[in-house]
Order: sequence, then C-alpha cells, then structure tokens
Amino acid sequence: MKISMLFMFLVLFTMQANSSYAQRTKITLDLNNVTVERLIDEIESKTDFHFVYQIKEVDLNRVVSVKANKELVTSILERIFGNTKTTHNVVDKQIFLKEREARTSILNQELQNSPIKLQSIVSGQISDSDGIPLAGANVVEKGTTNGVTADFDGNFSIDVANANATLVVSYIGYSTKEVPLNGQASVNIVLEESAAGLDEVVVVGYGVQKKSDITGAVSNISEEKLQSRPTANFSDALQGRSSGVQIRQSGGDLDGKFQIAIRGVGSVTGSNEPLIVVDGVPLVSASFSTINPKDISSIDILKDASATAIYGARAANGVVIVTTKKGTVGKPQLTYSSDLSIEHISERYDVMSTEQQRLLFVEAFKNSNRSTAVYDDPSNPIWQVDNDWQDLGTRAGIRQIHNLNYSGGTENTQYSASASYQNRTGILLNTDIKTYSLRTNLSSQVNDWLKISTNITGSFQPQNYSDGDDWGATGYRGFVYHHSYTPAYDENGELANVDSASAPYFGANSNPLVPLLLPTKELNTTRLLGNFQANIRLMDGLFFNTNLGGDLVRVEGYAYNPIYSIGRMINTQGSVTVSNNSDTNWVADATLDYTKEFDKHDLKLLVGVSAQQFLLRRTSAFGTGTIDNALNQLSNQTSFNSTGSNVKGGLASTFARLNYGFDDRYLLTATVRRDGSSRFGPDKRYGVFPSASLAWRVSQENFLKNSTTLNDLKFRVSYGLTGNQNIGNFEFITRAASTPYIFGNSVVVGNSASNIGNPSLQWEANKQLDIGVDFALFKSRISGTIDYYDKKSEDLLIQNPIPLTAGVPNPPIVNIGSVRNSGVEFAIFTRNLTGNFKWSTDFNISYNKNEVLDIGSNSAGEPLEIPGQNIPLSNVPTNLTVAGKPVGAFNMYIFDGMWQLGEEAEAATWFNAVPGDPKYKDLNNNGLLDAGDRAFVGNPHPKFIGGMDNTFSYKNLSLSVFMNFATGNKLYNTARNLFSRGVPFVQNFAEAADFWTPDNPTATSPRPSQGGTTTTLATLASTRFLEDASFLRVKNVALTYDLPGIIFETSFISSAQFTISATNLLTFTKYTGLDPEASSRESLLSAGIDYTPYPNTKQYNLGVKIGF
Repeated sequence: MKISMLFMFLVLFTMQANSSYAQRTKITLDLNNVTVERLIDEIESKTDFHFVYQIKEVDLNRVVSVKANKELVTSILERIFGNTKTTHNVVDKQIFLKEREARTSILNQELQNSPIKLQSIVSGQISDSDGIPLAGANVVEKGTTNGVTADFDGNFSIDVANANATLVVSYIGYSTKEVPLNGQASVNIVLEESAAGLDEVVVVGYGVQKKSDITGAVSNISEEKLQSRPTANFSDALQGRSSGVQIRQSGGDLDGKFQIAIRGVGSVTGSNEPLIVVDGVPLVSASFSTINPKDISSIDILKDASATAIYGARAANGVVIVTTKKGTVGKPQLTYSSDLSIEHISERYDVMSTEQQRLLFVEAFKNSNRSTAVYDDPSNPIWQVDNDWQDLGTRAGIRQIHNLNYSGGTENTQYSASASYQNRTGILLNTDIKTYSLRTNLSSQVNDWLKISTNITGSFQPQNYSDGDDWGATGYRGFVYHHSYTPAYDENGELANVDSASAPYFGANSNPLVPLLLPTKELNTTRLLGNFQANIRLMDGLFFNTNLGGDLVRVEGYAYNPIYSIGRMINTQGSVTVSNNSDTNWVADATLDYTKEFDKHDLKLLVGVSAQQFLLRRTSAFGTGTIDNALNQLSNQTSFNSTGSNVKGGLASTFARLNYGFDDRYLLTATVRRDGSSRFGPDKRYGVFPSASLAWRVSQENFLKNSTTLNDLKFRVSYGLTGNQNIGNFEFITRAASTPYIFGNSVVVGNSASNIGNPSLQWEANKQLDIGVDFALFKSRISGTIDYYDKKSEDLLIQNPIPLTAGVPNPPIVNIGSVRNSGVEFAIFTRNLTGNFKWSTDFNISYNKNEVLDIGSNSAGEPLEIPGQNIPLSNVPTNLTVAGKPVGAFNMYIFDGMWQLGEEAEAATWFNAVPGDPKYKDLNNNGLLDAGDRAFVGNPHPKFIGGMDNTFSYKNLSLSVFMNFATGNKLYNTARNLFSRGVPFVQNFAEAADFWTPDNPTATSPRPSQGGTTTTLATLASTRFLEDASFLRVKNVALTYDLPGIIFETSFISSAQFTISATNLLTFTKYTGLDPEASSRESLLSAGIDYTPYPNTKQYNLGVKIGF
C-alpha cells in the first residue's frame, strides 16, 4: 500500500513538473520568411521540446515570419498554427502536430455554446504606465479560484477554462483591472496607479470608508507595512509608523508591555490609553502580548473627534482598530514562517573596577575620619576579585517564533486559519515566556441577502519571572548594586557564602544571583477573543448588521518563596502566593446601514445600538509557615491571608453617523453617540458626544481635475466632543472595606468607609478641533498629510485632597481642571526611484505642546498642586503637576557644582556642608536650602516624535531601514542618584571615580564619604541627575531575499523568502542610562523616571517564509 501511494505521488509530481515546463518555457526568435520546418528546428535547438508529426499532415514548406521576445513556446505555436489545418498538442516535452479534422470548427462552436469549455493557456506581462514590470501582481480568472502571481519580470501564464474568460488583475497601490480575453492567447496588461491609494479602504468605527471619502484624521498601517520588518510584538509593529502616536516600551520586558499616547496626554489621574478594538470587539484589557502580529492585516488609528466620536465616552484618547487577516478568493495557500533571534543587552552601566572602588573607599574613610587600613593595601586578597556582575547575571536571550497559516476561498466563502508558537528566554537568568495561539476566520455569502463571518483567537501564555519591587526594578538592579570585589562562586562552584567578616560592605544582598536562581514566579495567561457578524440585505442599499463578541482573559499566578540559607540571605519559612484574575467582556452591536447614490449625490446613513458588559474578578491568597520546601502549596501553610473583589458593570449606547458627498468634491460627516455608563451615578450616567467634519476635494474641481502634477488635494476641518470614563468603578458611591483596629487589648477587624463617594461625578470631556490637508503629486509619487489640532480636556477626574481628620484614606474624585494639547502632524510618503531598482521613503514627525490650564483649588482656595510619587533616597517627588506647566513637569533643586575651599562659612548653613559637597542654587535668596529653591526644570513628554522608513529593492532583493526619534523631553536617571553618590556601601558608577579633592576642584562628582551630610546632599532630587532624553534610534534593519519563482515550478513549494535583520541596532543619545525611552511608572504624575527597568535588548534575527 505504501509503495503504491508513493508511486502515485511520483506520477502526479512528474505530471505537474512536465505541465509546468510548457507553461514557463520562453524563447526569443527573430525569423523572417522561413519555412515551418526551419521554425521547428529553431525551437528544438533552443528548448527541450521535441516535435512529433507525420510529414503528410503538416505543411513544412509553408513560409512564416516570427518575432518573439521571451514568449512562451505554446503562444508562438498558437500564432503559427491557430488558423491553419494543423493543430498542436503538448504532452510532457513532446509537441504533437496533426491535421485538423473538418468537424473541429463545428465542434468548437458547439462547445462555445455549451457548459463544457475548452481549456486554454494564456500568457502575458503586467506593467505600470511607465512600462515597469509589476512583480507579484495577482491574476485571477473571474468567477473562479484559479489564479497565479506574476514573476519578477511581470510575466505570467495561466490555464483558463475558456478562451473568452475574463482576467481580474490587481496590485497594491494600483486600480484593479478586468481584462476580457476574447480568444487571445497572449495579453499585455497595464495597470493605472490609484492616486495616493484613494481607492483603498480604511476601517472606521462600525464600517469602512474609501480613503478618498475620509473627512477626519485617520492613519492606516497596511499589511504590507506591518510585514516589511520582523516583529515579535504589537508595539514594534506600531512604533514610529503614524504621526501623533507615541509608543513607549519601557525596557525589554518579556511580555512586551508598552504605553500608547495619541496626540499627547489629556488626563491627569485617569487613563490616557486609547480604546483598542479588535475585529469589532472593544477590549477592556489592552494587553497585546497574546496577539500574534503576523495575524494582523491592518491597523487604523482614529485621532480626531470626527473619527472617534462614534465611540463616544471611551474615545477621548483616540481609537486603535486592529483587523486580523481574512481569507481571499483563490486556491488554498499554506504558508510557514520561522524566526530565530539572539538577544543581548543593548547598553550596560559603566561601573567602577575593584581598584577604583578601593581608592574611593580610602578617600571616603579619610573624609569620615575613620581608619583606612583595610583599603590601603592593593595586594590584599579582598581586592583581587573584579567581577562583572552585569555579565554574571545575564545571558544571551533566544527567541523562536513559528507561524503556520492556511487560507483560501471561493467568491462566496473565504477562510483563514493560523497557528503560532513563540518561545523567548530572557536575558536575565531563569526568566522565560511562551505563547501559543490559534486563530480562525470564516466569511460566507450564504445567499444574495445574507453574509456571515466569524473570528476566533485563542491563546495561552505561560511566563516565569523573577522578583521586582515597587518601582519596577528587576533582578538586574541587584547586579548594578553589587560590588565588583565580591565573589560569585566559591571554590566548589557553589554560590559564594559571604559574610561581613570576610570583606567590608558586601551589602544586605550578599549574592545577587540568589533571587534569580531560586524558584521563579509563574504567570499563566489564557485568552479567548472572538465575534460573530451577520450582514443582511433588507432591500437595495439597506443592510442590517449585527456583531456579537467577547474577550475573556484569565491570569493565574503562583509564587513560592522557599526556605534557604545562602550567605547573608536567609529565609527560615517558606511562603506561597496564589492569584486568580479574570476579565470577561461581552459586546453586542446592531446597526442599520443605508446607502443611496443619485445624480451627483452620495448618501450613507448609519444608526445603531450597542451594549457592553464586563465582569472583573480578583482573588489573591498568601500563606506562610512551610517548614519543608516539598510542602510548597497553599494548603500546606500554617498562616493565611486573602483578598478578593468582584466588579460588574456595563455600557449602553445609541449612535448615528451621516456621510454625504456631492459630486465627489464636497464631503460632510456628522456623528453623534449617547453613552450610559455604570461608572457614574444615576443623575450623570448618560452623556452625548457629537462631532461634525467637512472636506473639500479641490483636485476634483474643473480647474485641477486634469492636472498632471497634482493628483489629489483635499482640505479637512472637524470639531467634536468625546469622553473619558477611565476611572475606577463605582467611585460615585461610598464604599466600605475591612479595617483592623484596637479594641481593648485586642486587634479586631471591622468595616469602615474606604472613600467618599461623589454622586455628581461625570465623564472627562474632550473638545477637539482639527484642520488638515491631504495631497498627492506627480502620479502619486509624493503623497502626504498635514494636520493641526487643538484638543482641550475638561472636567478632569482628580482626587481632591481632604483633611486627615476626615478619617477616610481616599479623598473623593471630582471633576475639576483642564488640560490642553495642541500640535502639528506631518507625514509624507515618496517613491524616490522606480524601475528595477526601487527606493521609497515614509517619514512622519509630530509636534505637541502639553499644558495644564486649570487644576482647581484646595479647601483653602489655594491653587491645587499634585505631586508625583516619592523617589528612593530623596523620599520626595521629582514631578509636580500645576497650572501653566505640562502634566508631571519636573520640579527639583538646581545643581550648582560643589562647594569649594573658601566657601566654608556659607556651606555650613546648608546642612552643615563642607567643601566638596554638592551645591544647589538658592533661588529665593534666603541663605537656606528649602522648598522655595525647587524650580520647574523640564518636561517628561517629548515635543517632537517621529519615524522614517526607507525601503530599497532590486528585483528579488530588498533592504529596509527604519528609524524612530523623540526630542524635547527629560528623563530623571535614578540609577545615577543611587550609584554615583561616592558612598562605599554600594557599587559606584565609573563617573564617581572623578571625585572632588582639594587638588581636583573641577571634578564632576562630590567628595566620597562614609555617610552623613554628604550622603543627604548627594541624593537630593536635582538637575544633576536630570538628563536630555532626546534620541535617534536605528530601530530595525532588514535584508530580504525572495528566491526566484522559477526554482519552484517543478515542486510543491511556491515561494521562499529569507530575511536577516537587526532590531535596536544603534541609538544616538546624550542620555547615560540604559534606555532613553525608559519609564518606571505608568502614572503620568511620575512620568520620566528611570529606575533601572528590565534592560532593552539588541536582537539579531534570521527568518524564513515558505509558501506551498
């Protein structure tokens, strides 16, 4: 049986190979007035074909002339013998010539009129209007799944069922063209460019629109752009692609966490995250780490009120619409891709060597009047160890990604299915994350009035991670903290057991490898995201649409802290933490969509209702008391504590949108939505959010319509109102919580108010004006957009301070204050060179000014000031939000060098400072260092952001170079505050080696000290550690090679692509930390603080993509 199956496979494979030889063999001939016999000899000499015929049936002496340039042999034979008494038939590599029977013409006529069709081979070339071949253009026989792709010279060959069939030819950026064959065996097809992609479809709320009809500010990132560079997560695919959109990914976290801000930040204490909609399902949890970027077909970013108002109360921060891949009409296609990446820390801290540390110790102990005996002798065995702890605690990370996609369909039914596996080992020891995902999509035109579709994505993501702390620091900071002279392993290869007697200042964490080599914490995320959609045609132009969707996320955590004793790190009792969090989100939409075109008028009307329900459950339990590491479950503990919450809420909405166009020149969009949210009290539960926009397509006016220079010019203006409901649930009521208190001699637990409810609480309101222009020039070789916006956020949701005597820990949230974001966005797309060598550029840049206009006042009538969170050591905030400044502006002392000899008297009034101690400016001239000397010294938000993507290609080789940048913002380098103080009990950065002495008065670092006043002054939050965070980063460089299709024409493989790429290759910045994009706090009140997050990485990737 196995042998027979193998034999059948070989036969079929051979038939496929032979058939394809005829379809791909092309020759060049220039023969004038030669006989048919001479023509046959020429073809046999230049190919592997052999002619078989009887001399009496073929007129070999007939004179013919043939001119062919890389033309299929079958096409030449059709021209020579098509209207003669000789027929030709190709079998294998043999061409049979025979006399045509007299009844053949009659038979052909009968077959033309019957359902049975004769198969024909049609060949040709596809090019643009300049004659440039369009490699990869799609050719499909209309009404069938039969299709092929043009090769790198634009040539194609296709078997059609009927010589009078119609070919549908399409190519990205060009208008689709239908070509009737009318019996032709060879056709050359010229495609016309669609002006700036104006015929392209953009996904908007509850529908799609042609790009030419858009009246709002919408950015589209196509599948072509998404796939142009290897990406392992959503943020990499989006970063730098769209003007006005800032993606901040703090370090190289394994789960790819990131923050998105569209047109600045408008909320002070509420969320500034945009609404994320995936295949029509608005997400409650905006985590993208479980969504495979290779499953994404397009990303549309709605930025102004005209585009976002259809989402009402959730649209103040913009909307990001993600559309996953769908099946396409054509033969089934199977695609496999694999990527292997090696990751290394992109930057390392420059720390002192052991010898530099010893010399600092000597100076520090001299300055503290203490003995330096231990430190004076460099030959002491203590100083012979010089470990690079940043190297000991890290490794090369490895990431593997495997994707399998199967898609296809007929005109009525299309399908797509994919599977993905990703395995990433972190650069920190004992950290890793895996992601398994499955996705299916099915769309079917059931009959002429009903179309249905489904999208389902399931994923499972297990993660192992190590300890962090409240400031987002990870185990990595322990390696920076630790002295280079401390041993990592003992003579037996075990973790070194170091105590205070063997060396000075080993610190509390005697071996930073311990936390990473203990059992890790586990975090398992399961997600199911999907929806069902139905489109019902009620009558011509009127459709009823329904969308039922859900997003279910479950996160299970487990952490065991074992019993151990390693050096001074001792834990005598084990403990277990278990958590179980679930987010359940259901949505149901129903819309009526009416379209009517008459005369020069184009009318579209959408009305709908929507209901969304969410259920959030949080459960956490902690137990301790384990006496044996084998008893590592919660039930084995002797002491327990647990917390939990269960929150249910929802959103009920009605909405409408009107699109009107006159003569394809004047466009109007009007939108309104009414939302009711459970997050607000009964009297403030509903809000109405309207918007309107106008557009004038000047290029469609008679005086420009026929311009050969200006292909498109459209002016836009919009204004509207959207809302922000992103606060905690049920803040409008006073809630109770369990509270321990003393009753007699005992501690008992009772209930008390945890907050003060505010029944007048309502949405944050966002009013936005947008003025824009879209343009395209020189056959759309240059196209772009320019937008000016003015966005004012009012009725901000802010906690209003109350006296402590109120007895409530959390003050009420009230609607006070306003913030303005105004700016300009510019994006341009150019095709610099065309032809065999192509060069295209995408560039965007945005300017944004953020300002707090009003933030209210406290109970005493004084302007309210909202501080950020305290930073370590200083125990004071570095950020302060006040009217007239950006949200979270930096407010701190101004560093003024060091006190010098001769300034002893003045220095003594500043915390008893002495020469060599840090000096700060006395801004209020009172001779003291106090709160009046703190000043606003910088903005944590960049003024300019942008990106540039250059793509170069020559035939089947392409090179992509992508860069992104930001400028105008500052970043507080907390690591320097910790490790550049000149104190001996932590490892110091190399810059601290240039410390002040009487002989080195211009040093960059203060005098070393064992502690006391110098330590206090050296750690004050000041401009000494505030740095320019502007950067230009070569984000990705990718070199891609597509193997020529001719290689695979005799195999089951249809295409193969190889890619070599590098991510985070180069960063140009003045910032001395690990990453100028780092931010250790999600809260904007404490923005721009770098507290040694998970290090970012350079990634070197090798990828392969194979089509079957």
